[in-house]
Amino acid sequence: MFNKVQTKKVYMKIVEQIRDLIKEGKLKPGDKLPPEQILSKEFGTSRPSVREALSALEILGITESRGGKGNFIRNNLGFPLYEQIFKELEEEESPFEILEARKAVETEIVGLSAKKATKEEIDAIKESLNKMKENMTDIPKIMKIDREFHINIARAAHNNLLFSMMIYLADLLNEKLWIKMKEKSWNIPGCPQKYLEEHIEIFNAIKNKDSKDARKRMYDHLAGVEQDLLSE
Repeated sequence: MFNKVQTKKVYMKIVEQIRDLIKEGKLKPGDKLPPEQILSKEFGTSRPSVREALSALEILGITESRGGKGNFIRNNLGFPLYEQIFKELEEEESPFEILEARKAVETEIVGLSAKKATKEEIDAIKESLNKMKENMTDIPKIMKIDREFHINIARAAHNNLLFSMMIYLADLLNEKLWIKMKEKSWNIPGCPQKYLEEHIEIFNAIKNKDSKDARKRMYDHLAGVEQDLLSE
C-alpha cells in the first residue's frame, strides 16, 4: 500500500527541471544554458550539484559541452535507452559525496598502510605506479590502474573492515557519472602528470613508513581531485 520514501538526489532534480523545460518548449535545441554560477543561484543549489547535473545531462544526450563555449541543448529525449539510463543515474552516488567519503576513509587507510605494509605489498603498489607511467595517454586504462593503486594501498592496511569499505568505494568508481566527470579531469592539460606525481609521493610516504606524511599526501591528492572536477 505504501511506497518507499526516497530522497531524490539534488542533481537529478535539476536534470528533471531542465527536461521538463524542454518538454514545455521553454528550452529548445541549440539553446545555451546559463553559466554554472547562475544556474547554481537559480536552482538554489551548490556548484558541485550543478556540475553533477550537467554531466548527467550529457550522459542522457540532452546537452553537449562545446569546449569552453558552454553547454547547449540537444534535446534527445526520445532515444530508446533514455528512461533506462535515467533510472541508473538516479541510483548512482554523487561523485562529490564519493570524494568526501574517500577523504575520510582513505586518509586513515594510507596511515595504517605506512605502518603495516609488507615488502610484497609495497612492491604491488609500486607495480601499479609503473603501469600508470606506461599508460599515461590511455585515460580509460589509467583510471582502472588508479583504482588498483588505491585498492593495493587498502590491502596493505591489514584491516578487513577498511578493506571492505575501500572495495565498496572502488566499485562506485565504475558508475557512469563518476567516469564522465573523472575523464574530464584526466583530460585537463597537465593533470595526468600531476596525478602521477601525487601517487609517487603517496607511495614514497608508505615506503618510508611515514604515516603522517602519507595521510597528508592522500588527503591533498583527493582534495585536488575534487577541485579538478569543478574546473572549467
